Amino acid sequence: MFRTLRPERVYVTEDVFRDPRAVARVERLMTAIDAVPETVSYADLNDLAPVRWTSFPRWGSQTVPRDPDIVLTTGKFMGEKEKAEFRRTYPNLGRRDLWGFTTRVWRPDGELDWRQDRSGIVCQSAWQLHSIMGCPFRCAYCGFGGLIRILVNMEEYVEHLDEVCALDPPQRLYKWDNQTDVSAFEPEYGASKLLVEYFAGKPGKYLEIYVGKSDGIDNLLGLDHRGKTILQWSIAPRTQTALFEKETASWEERIEAARRCQEAGYIVRYRFSPMIPIRNWREEYAELVERIFARTEPDVISLCAFGWMSVADARQCLDFEALDPAVVAAMEAAAPFIEKRGFTSGGGRPIPHDARAWMFKCVLDEIRRRSPTIPVSLCLETVEMWALFQRELAMPVDPEKKSAYYCNCGPNCTPGHPFSKGVGPGASWFPAECPGE
Repeated sequence: MFRTLRPERVYVTEDVFRDPRAVARVERLMTAIDAVPETVSYADLNDLAPVRWTSFPRWGSQTVPRDPDIVLTTGKFMGEKEKAEFRRTYPNLGRRDLWGFTTRVWRPDGELDWRQDRSGIVCQSAWQLHSIMGCPFRCAYCGFGGLIRILVNMEEYVEHLDEVCALDPPQRLYKWDNQTDVSAFEPEYGASKLLVEYFAGKPGKYLEIYVGKSDGIDNLLGLDHRGKTILQWSIAPRTQTALFEKETASWEERIEAARRCQEAGYIVRYRFSPMIPIRNWREEYAELVERIFARTEPDVISLCAFGWMSVADARQCLDFEALDPAVVAAMEAAAPFIEKRGFTSGGGRPIPHDARAWMFKCVLDEIRRRSPTIPVSLCLETVEMWALFQRELAMPVDPEKKSAYYCNCGPNCTPGHPFSKGVGPGASWFPAECPGE
């Protein structure tokens, strides 16, 4: 663990004790958790859920934040009828998927109806892997506090990965796990080793670990990954990290962790996320980019603006006095129009188009100054933003092609993708599918 966790409650569901491997995992986790675990049935948990976990406010809006409660349970591999019956019997366990059903999830973000519902936000669909929901890092803008659900039957989980890979044979990259920063729970969790070794031996398939804002990578350095594991860091400038991501690793620590992993043969990626317009953001992003390229050779960088909420909600969790006054003024002025536009997730709010474009342009110029050809993508951005930057990014937005652009977690964004080496700003592009290994 990144530190000892001190939750008020830790619950272990009864079915965990059917698997000695899961019990051993619970015992390891509890060495880094200062609490007495309680064994509960699913009926007990169903009664507890609406009492203890009524809402999950963002960390920055909590006056007295505390470590989240923890539920240690099993991932379920039932048929759809069994799952439906389980849901009917325990209807309150939808909170943080206490059912344990989201062992793998179809991300529909690239489907046209998804894009239309969100007023044009662009992403790529894929199957992705989940084992933990909830995070202890306390980033001010994050709503993953209150409750952490951890699946502990990870050996059984890996035994079902062949089924996941068979769901969409052309998919090459499987992201794990963006509902938390999984490295915060290692090495006690012991799941990274299982997944890394599985994908190391799976032809044509790559694992991507969402390292997030952690520097806890010692457990990864000695693994036989065979070049088949990609590590993705979320990273932000110095002041943003200090003010709004207080329990995370510093940006220097994240870059050093990436350097060590790159030295161990891993593919390293960065996601500038979320890009919050702090005061002096231009100078600090220039420093961040300089440090990244001085220490590492990233495979791709994605730009992801602060989003997922209205201006009013943002004020509840962020200190607006720490933000660029010009961008704040733009956010306030545009708020009524953005609401009418109907954005529901990702880019588009609360920072209006022109302000986001200015941020992207300034940061992209710094990246290109250090590397003219590295692939740079936009994450959860609008069709209009992609159109504005298409020439500079040298990648298309094509809803019909999964491999239309190269980003951090697209289903085919692995070595061999036509844009994996970059093509340079202003270059022409060609649509192509990833070759097999």
